[in-house]
Amino acid sequence: MDNPESDPTPVMAPGLAESVESFSLIFEQFGFPRMGGRIFAFLILTERPYVTQAELADLLQASTGSVSTMVRLLEQLGFVERVSLPGDRRDRFRVRADPLVEMSKRRIEGAIHMIDIIEKAKHNKEIGPLATERLERAESFYRHFHIEMELALVRWLDANPLPEQSATND
Repeated sequence: MDNPESDPTPVMAPGLAESVESFSLIFEQFGFPRMGGRIFAFLILTERPYVTQAELADLLQASTGSVSTMVRLLEQLGFVERVSLPGDRRDRFRVRADPLVEMSKRRIEGAIHMIDIIEKAKHNKEIGPLATERLERAESFYRHFHIEMELALVRWLDANPLPEQSATND
């Protein structure tokens, strides 16, 4: 397909479809919706610079509602980003330059937020000794997770600088 936007019914190559499904099953094992995994996998595996929601629905043989919901989720998770082209109202989507780094940063932020919540809960006078013990263990875990994850991310980024993503917003 030379010009994917001129083809009214795009079809995914069988090998690509198989890889997309394999990725989506793993995504599902991590607790995410399979359709989200299919979209994320397709965007990672495609050579297209970006894809519209309608194209994703056609290629993945999914409802536009499901694709819309999952694209929003993937945006919120930091896996994909919206691309706007001048003069065209249709949004397009692409995988972020380094989505796993973004996901890791969000997990670190989540751990910090969880530590704050646990600290506040521990000061609640209605919390008994058993709950306090559980909270202290959880706090210890999240403090450890936060430090180790941040160190691992810094070391990995030092060895693997973020790739430059071409500006296809023009």
